[in-house]
Amino acid sequence: MLFAPALLAAAQTPDTVPLLSPSPPPMSSPAAAPVPAMPRLSAQQIGALRAMLDGAAAEGIAAGGETSAAPTEAGDDAVVRAALDYARALHHGRLGEGDFMGNWGLRPPSYDPRPGFVAAVQADRIPAWIASLPPPWAGYDTLKKALATYRAIDKAGGWPTLAAGADLAPGAVGDRVALLRQRLAVEDHALSEGPARYDADVVAAVQRAQRRYALEPNGIVGKATLAALNVSAHDRVRQIEANMERWRWLPAELPAHRVQVNIAAAVLTVFDTDNPVMSMRAVTGRPGDETPMLSSTIRSIVFNPPWNVPSSIAAKELWPKERAHPGYLASHGFKVIGSGSGSRLQQSPKRSALGKVKFDFDNPYGVYLHDTPTQGTFGRSSRLASHGCVRLAHPVELAKLMLHDDPLWTADAIDAAIAKGETVRAPLAEPVAVFLFYWTAYASADGKMTFLGDPYGWDGQLADRLTTSADRAKQMVAAR
Repeated sequence: MLFAPALLAAAQTPDTVPLLSPSPPPMSSPAAAPVPAMPRLSAQQIGALRAMLDGAAAEGIAAGGETSAAPTEAGDDAVVRAALDYARALHHGRLGEGDFMGNWGLRPPSYDPRPGFVAAVQADRIPAWIASLPPPWAGYDTLKKALATYRAIDKAGGWPTLAAGADLAPGAVGDRVALLRQRLAVEDHALSEGPARYDADVVAAVQRAQRRYALEPNGIVGKATLAALNVSAHDRVRQIEANMERWRWLPAELPAHRVQVNIAAAVLTVFDTDNPVMSMRAVTGRPGDETPMLSSTIRSIVFNPPWNVPSSIAAKELWPKERAHPGYLASHGFKVIGSGSGSRLQQSPKRSALGKVKFDFDNPYGVYLHDTPTQGTFGRSSRLASHGCVRLAHPVELAKLMLHDDPLWTADAIDAAIAKGETVRAPLAEPVAVFLFYWTAYASADGKMTFLGDPYGWDGQLADRLTTSADRAKQMVAAR
């Protein structure tokens, strides 16, 4: 299904999104089933495995910045075991099943490296097998390059920390400005040496940094810019490694036509034949009500949906308001459905917090994409304010894009259905894949990095889990 070009201008196209276009595909490993016995490897093949393991750090896998994961004085069997462990980590991810948090619903498909490896040994195609292991996405490749850059910065001592104080603005002079200039120059080679003066060169460098951190490029170092500049190079390395790990959780192929949400950026992007064709601001879950990472399929769109209130929201927010102000629920369009322990609150379509459009997709978290009568939040730079669902700035335009091939649901028919005010469901003739990701570090095709904040703390938690996983792996190797 190709999305209608006439509808693509309905929402702004994205400036920067993580690169999900495939990298040039390596030669895939030969299929093999069932798995034959492990053949004897030649010296050349063992050498190729050692070279692969020596490059583990470049993939963000070797713990502690080590340059080699290969057993140096072990026999061929130990090298093969290490190679299979590494292949599983590179292709499938490093976390064990028990290391995933509940809201990390995007899980890697199962992967056993042994069949492909055995087939590659027998066909003498070890290099092709090695090339097939990393995620085949340009976004992963750009992060791999960035990892090398930021590891080098970290190894060289990182960058100076800027002291808190009054905002730094054009015209300022003194030691803080000199340190700011030094700090900016570590990442920004376009900034040349100069005086301890907040001149035009510094303003431009600050604006470039603010774009790198997805902040308003006003050229003034306020609290948000200062905080971003003071994140250490070591923590940037951890952030890149965490995002590289999440790329490994994706399948090797994604639907060419899909909707994806970057939770951390609160942005929705529509892809058509792997190209971003529509983008809009969104509102995602606030810390404590996190929007989960997941993949699913949108099968229908509901116009004028009622809101079936989750029991947790009803208990924590709505019933206390009713007790404090009797009549609150009725005045806001709520009614009780059912009785006893099975009762629930429902808000009528005319007053629904879901607005005029809801996009349904199966998931265990009870979240979906929807409209909202509260539009002011979309103008904020930080848009983490929902209970976990994803609110959309332009849901009607998205609905028209998805339904443009359906003769029953023309743009006029959609407008008429919404205006009528009755709840109606429009099934999609061709369901659309939807992915909710958590990308906080990504690079454009020309290598320019974007670092977002870590609003849920998931980067830090994932980085810690990766360290724990690496420690467990070392212990297992030592115990062999």
